[in-house]
Amino acid sequence: MLMEKFVNAVATVMDKTSGMEVGWEVWDDPEMDRVLPDIRAGRLAPGLELIKAAGSNWDLRAIRANILAREAASRLDAIERLAGDDADGLLWLGCARIRAAWNIRGAARARYVSSERFEGFWALLATASDPLLRAAQLRPDDPVPWDCLQWFGLGMQLDRSEMDGIWDEVRTRAPQTFAGHYSRAQVLCRKWQGSHDELLAFAREVADSCQAGDPRSAVLPLAHFEVIADLLNDVPDDVNHASFVRDCISSPPVAAEIAEAADRWLVAPHPNPQSAVAAHLFGAAAYFAGDTRRARRLLACAGSRVSAYLPWGIVHIAPGHAYAKARRELGI
Repeated sequence: MLMEKFVNAVATVMDKTSGMEVGWEVWDDPEMDRVLPDIRAGRLAPGLELIKAAGSNWDLRAIRANILAREAASRLDAIERLAGDDADGLLWLGCARIRAAWNIRGAARARYVSSERFEGFWALLATASDPLLRAAQLRPDDPVPWDCLQWFGLGMQLDRSEMDGIWDEVRTRAPQTFAGHYSRAQVLCRKWQGSHDELLAFAREVADSCQAGDPRSAVLPLAHFEVIADLLNDVPDDVNHASFVRDCISSPPVAAEIAEAADRWLVAPHPNPQSAVAAHLFGAAAYFAGDTRRARRLLACAGSRVSAYLPWGIVHIAPGHAYAKARRELGI
């Protein structure tokens, strides 16, 4: 335990000195930046207005609901009072309950989570479905409550047929939502309810269906990084993670299919609040494959927000440090 705390402290210092902002989401939304100080001070009304203002921009609505849920996960009672029977408020409430529940569980694999934490996790998570289903009822065209329910279902260990049904609800309403496809890829990971082959088949199908500029094509490098992250759990402790990732990503068939998808996205990237996610995934894949020219072009679009998990978090305890190092090497 002491060693884990020491390692985490070192990682925190390295990330802080990297000049990068490390968190669970990567996003680009100036209005969110403007509102976050209010949310952190307990003034929630501007957050609800921000969700409403997203309208039918489903990816913007999804990222706002998720970021606001993270920032206000400790204020569930206040969100509930604010929400009433309003679709936008209920979406925020359900999403925040999911976030708060996962905060109890933690990000570790199930075998490392105590029974006490699981009990608290499930008890809180069970309260998330009602507001999300009511939000979906109040706004039948909205895919975002259903996308949130993918994370609810994973935590509640719904069976695969139920998860497939939730996914059908998402894609029926918004077949091109980036957020929904990202969540579906998580469901198909071997660590959850799928397999490496199923995840990669899904990702290839999505990438092949994308027109130029569609950020959903980044589901392909996401799938490869998820497979690699899963494989890393079984390698000996003395294996260098960065070298392992390079060996996997630089495999000619892998590097070629990711490069093709990256170039199709780069032709005319659609504006999306999560475009930086695509830039990180494609850019990291090119970087680890030794494709300097393509990596430089892609990571120049990635900005300064970094996910604590994929892709940089699987190669270094301090993902911000790893990303900043890559940018320096590429001359960005």
